[in-house]
Parts: sequence; structure tokens; C-alpha cells
Amino acid sequence: METIIKGVIITDPGSSHHGKQRDVLIQKGIITHIEEHIDTSKGVDVWDEPGSRLSTGWVDLQADFADPGNEQKEGLENGCLAAKAGGFTHVTLNVGQHPVPDNKGAIAYLQSRSSEFASHIWPMASLSQEQKGEQLSEMHDLAGAGAVAFSDDGPINQTELLRRALEYTAGMTTPVITCPLDLGLNSNPLMHEGPQSTAMGIVGNPSISETMRIKRDLEIVRYTEGRLHFSCISTAESVDLIRLAKEEGLHVTCGTSAHHLFFVDRDLANFDSTLKVLPPFRSEDDRKALCAGVLDGTIDAIISDHRPQDLEHHDVEFTLAPFGLASIESVYPVAQSALGTSQEAQSALIRSLTTGPRSVLGMTIPTIEINQPADLTWYHPNKAWKSGHVSNGVNRASYSDRYQPFSGTGMPLGTVR
Repeated sequence: METIIKGVIITDPGSSHHGKQRDVLIQKGIITHIEEHIDTSKGVDVWDEPGSRLSTGWVDLQADFADPGNEQKEGLENGCLAAKAGGFTHVTLNVGQHPVPDNKGAIAYLQSRSSEFASHIWPMASLSQEQKGEQLSEMHDLAGAGAVAFSDDGPINQTELLRRALEYTAGMTTPVITCPLDLGLNSNPLMHEGPQSTAMGIVGNPSISETMRIKRDLEIVRYTEGRLHFSCISTAESVDLIRLAKEEGLHVTCGTSAHHLFFVDRDLANFDSTLKVLPPFRSEDDRKALCAGVLDGTIDAIISDHRPQDLEHHDVEFTLAPFGLASIESVYPVAQSALGTSQEAQSALIRSLTTGPRSVLGMTIPTIEINQPADLTWYHPNKAWKSGHVSNGVNRASYSDRYQPFSGTGMPLGTVR
């Protein structure tokens, strides 16, 4: 199929067409023409939306489709459709499958099915065997099979395991990913520890549980000279620590979710279990610091951390509800609502969805030029967002308009891959 995108503003600092309004013609998956005006002909699919923009394809650095094992929550096919609705051409699939992806067969299964779907899947592999946090998985073989990162989708509690993982991956482009939390400070925390959790009578997770683990992990990175990615930071001090570590020259990167840029602990005041996430939404000061971290480049990637839950599991008491938010469709508008619509904010936001996550994974950075493969996201920063309700997961926007979590603009219009 031939597709022409009319009068679109190209947003790609690596392209000679950056900032210019152009018509872009795509034929058989290749960008064949970029001109001020291209005549349309019969049989060409025309995309035309005044004020729209075109960037390289967006990458979600962390999402869970619960397939195989709990396909009723999402599934690979539907998850990729939801990702496409959110503007993502690539999704880095978290290690939430059952059985866990700690062997080449599990990675091969995900790789073999990826070509079937609307968005391309990049699978992570388990850092440890059976995700028990005790023995390293066969990391070299898993990377050779197509795994793009190693994670146990949680804190790496055993110090030696993290040390050996960083040493083992030296020289590899495949990063080790950790969620920096020490959950031993409180038993079964349900939200951020602060005045709001006290008022609600809920056990909270203090900010220090994240920062003390980041301090430990940075010392291990410093000792091993390894490369580590923090999956989803949530506190102001975490941003400061990682900013200083980067200035020192340590090989560390980090991400945060779009929804951590927008929500705070007060938003859980009515015990809304659809906003129960880990790490939790924290204070307003933390939220502002995360936004500043995106703007100055300390935070490399904005992720969805998509963890869909079905109604059966979410329609329970707050204390019993699982952690997880169905979020992949709303990443761009939620992040834009938090960061604003200035040129600085737009540049930082698109960087955090394109070059940032690819750099974390050591991937080649595509560009919008003639004769290059089409890996593109078409979007409109000023168009009112409307949920496509593609994901099977329960979220606030699924209930009714009055529960919509934000009233902002920023609409993904389509993808080409």
C-alpha cells in the first residue's frame, strides 16, 4: 500500500527536514519522497490533518500484556492494538509471562509472533532463573535469541546477583533493568507514605525506600563499571541522584511513567484502585521534580508501565486490588498535560518516546529521510484526546467521561511500520 501524509510538520532532530512542513510518501514500507507538495493519485491512502506532526516511531520501554499465562487481562494481539492506538510502533514487553521468559524457547515464542501484530514486540528476558532472584539466567543465550533487556520486574534484592549481572553484561548492548525499591521498610505498602496515607489509614511506602536502593545500586555500578537502567523512578531525590551520577560519567539511565508525571497521592483519596501502582504516585514536589527531569534529559524515557487488570480483579476493596494501570493508550496526552505544550516540553516529550528509549536499549536511531524504512508516528499536539478503549484493562476512562483522569490535548493519529 502507498500512503501519503499531507502537510505534516516533521519532528526529528536527526533529519534534514526537521521543523519543516512537508508531504511524505511511503511505498512498500520505505520513505520514497519528502517534498513541499506531492500530487495524490488514485489508490494512494491519504492522511491529512492540518497542524499534525510526524516523528520517528514511539517506543514503549515497559508494558505487560500478560501473555502467555493471563491472556484474559490483555493478550499479545490486543495489547499491540492498544499500543498502536497510543502511537507506539514498538513495545518492550515486560517479563510478566507465565511461564517466565528465562529460556530461549520463551523468547523465540514472542519473537515469532511479533510480526503478526500492529506494533512490533521487543521481549525482555528474566534476569534470574524462574525470577527467584537467586541465580542468573542464561543471559548470553537469551540475548542471542532476541531479548533486548534483562529484568525480574521488581527490586534486585540480592546484591551479588546485581553485581554479577552487571559484570556479565559488560560489553553487551543489552541493559540490566531494576525497579529501585526496598519493600522491607513497611509490610505490604499500598500507596505513598505521607499525610494522605495517614488520613486514609493505609500502609504507605516511604520515598526513602526508593532512594536508599538507588544509592546502593549506584555504588555497585561504580564498582563494576557496569550499565544499569532504573525502570520507573518516582521521587525528587531519585532524579537528583541520577542526575549527579550521569554528570560523574556512570552508565546509568532511567525512566518514569507518564502517569507519575501527572498523578499524586492525593488522587487516591477516594480509594480508587485503578490508580494503585508500584512505585506509588507520590507528592506534588516529587511530581514536579520528575517533570523537570524529563525536561533536562535526566529521565531518558517516558513509559506506559501498562499493567492491565480485568474487572473481576479490580472490582474489589482497595486493599485487595492488584497493582497496575491500563495506560498504554494515554501516554502522550497524559505526559503532555503534565509537561505543557511549549516547544521545550514538546521536544523533551518526543525525545523521551523516540531516541531516549532506543538509546537505553542500544538500538539504532532511525531518521525521517528518503530511502529510509518507514518507522513513524503521526500525531497532533493540539487535537483533543479521546480514548479508543482498545485495551481490555480497566481504567478510569473506561467508566465514563466524569472519571476521565485529565482533560488535555495530544492525539496519536496513526503509525507506519
